[in-house]
Amino acid sequence: MMSQLAIVEHIKNRINVLKSEQVGLKLFIQSDQCLHDALERAISELNWVLEKLEEEQGDKSE
Repeated sequence: MMSQLAIVEHIKNRINVLKSEQVGLKLFIQSDQCLHDALERAISELNWVLEKLEEEQGDKSE
């Protein structure tokens, strides 16, 4: 089973990949708002999960 730290790192890496895709597709995104919106939602959801995991880590270290 993966540790929470490993999961947090995987999520951070995935967020960075999605952000890179978003930047790389910027010209195409202008003509494809749906793709842009989907990437935004995915990044937001992963950031939410990341925050929850980091909060839980903080609670455990106290």
